[in-house]
Amino acid sequence: MVGMDGEAYVRQAYEAILQGDFDLALHGFQQAIAAEPSNASYYYKGSVTCARSGKLPQAMAYALKAMELMPDDPTYELHYRTIKAKQLIADARFRLQAAAPNMELCIDELKEAARLDPLAMEACLLLGVVYRLRQDYRSSLAYLREAEALEPQNEEVRRLLREVRAERRRSIKQQYTNSKPKRNR
Repeated sequence: MVGMDGEAYVRQAYEAILQGDFDLALHGFQQAIAAEPSNASYYYKGSVTCARSGKLPQAMAYALKAMELMPDDPTYELHYRTIKAKQLIADARFRLQAAAPNMELCIDELKEAARLDPLAMEACLLLGVVYRLRQDYRSSLAYLREAEALEPQNEEVRRLLREVRAERRRSIKQQYTNSKPKRNR
């Protein structure tokens, strides 16, 4: 289709999305960008499609370009922050799967993700898990409560809250039991 403008490619991309073909949609957004490389909305729309397809590095690159082209547009900044938070969460999740995960780095990444996207329930959930692994039950419960506030119907969060509360009770009970040895009479 020689001579198509960016909007025509965007329409094709949206048609592809409606058909569930996100790779074809992304190709449409890439063609729109090639046709009009200074149009921030094309980068933004391409970024949204990449993010939904799990292509976070490309989504971040497009979101950053949209912000560079339109630095005063709060929509593009918010979108970039959301994508950056998702990338940090994915990085922390990957690190947690290591044989000996760097918990401090995971905590830093997850806190930054929560700062960038205050609605990122998964960041709070994972912070709750990390603090539980460190047996810091107070912090674990605080983050799990925050996750529950963001998604009250999430069964995983509810289950973890019950488990961490029980572990905390056992830990406190054990502290008091071990600190006051019984006297033999």
